[in-house]
Amino acid sequence: MQTSSVKAAALALVAVLAAACGGGSSGGADTTPPSSAPSSQPSSAPAATANAPADPAAAKAEIKKVWVKFFNSGTPSAQAKSLLEDGDQLGAALKLAQKEDRQTHLDRRAKVKLIKFFDATTANVTWILFNKTTKLLDNASGQAKFVDGQWKVSKLTFCTLVTLGNNQVAPKGC
Repeated sequence: MQTSSVKAAALALVAVLAAACGGGSSGGADTTPPSSAPSSQPSSAPAATANAPADPAAAKAEIKKVWVKFFNSGTPSAQAKSLLEDGDQLGAALKLAQKEDRQTHLDRRAKVKLIKFFDATTANVTWILFNKTTKLLDNASGQAKFVDGQWKVSKLTFCTLVTLGNNQVAPKGC
């Protein structure tokens, strides 16, 4: 991989991290904004099935809303923390991402392309990260987890991104 490609990928990963903490500018995006309904409202617990929650369509809608909100540079830190599995334990990682957000001033948005359930509480999310309308990451893969009555961005997904954006050094909490 060329050096410029590695730098671009690293910047994109840092952008993902920064988006999770908010603090960026608002502006145009190539995604549908999340609904105005509070994303912290818990949904009903998924039924114990082998490969999907009881209502897959409702779960997918909630995952999409959470994913888009979490990776939006305008989302406040406290709200981003509530959308992240073990968010209370990831303060250092979120602060690192917030610092990068202030330095880059990108306007990040996420668009979910596909959600596939592993089981009733875990889903794979294929998504795109944009800076306004420019793709930073295409066909990125992450996981959503159903925790305490709410779908969240998995700690694994966030920590992988923050570690990659931090020169392969995992921040405290990851």
